[in-house]
Amino acid sequence: MGQLFGTAVLVVGGLFLLTTWSSATAPGQFAAKLGLAIVDAGGSNEIRAQYAGFFLAAALMCGAALASWLPRQAAFLVMIVIFGGLIAGRIASLALDGSMAGYGPTIRALYAVDAIGLALAIAALSLHRS
Repeated sequence: MGQLFGTAVLVVGGLFLLTTWSSATAPGQFAAKLGLAIVDAGGSNEIRAQYAGFFLAAALMCGAALASWLPRQAAFLVMIVIFGGLIAGRIASLALDGSMAGYGPTIRALYAVDAIGLALAIAALSLHRS
C-alpha cells in the first residue's frame, strides 16, 4: 500500500511538467492567471526561471525517483520543502495582508493545492519509512 501511494504521489509531482510547459511557452498568460502583469522581458525571464525552471527540477526529481535513479525519500523531501515553503509563504502573506481581499481565484486555489501537496508528501515519506 505504501509503495503504491508513494508512486501516486511521485506521478502527481511529475505533473509539475505542466506548470513547466505553460510558464515557459506562454509566460504572459501564465502570469495573468496568477493576477500578475509582465511589463518587460525581465518579467518573462523571471516567470520562466521561477516557474518553468524550478518546477522542471521538481518534476525531474520525481521522475528520477520513479525510475529508481535516486531514493524516493529524496523526492518526497524535495516535495515537502517545496510545498512547505509555498504554504509558509502564503500564510505569511495572508497574515501581512490581513485578508484574502484582492486574491484571485487561482491564488485562493493554490492555498489548497499547496496544503494538499504538503500533506501527501509527508504521508508518502511516513509510509515509505514504515
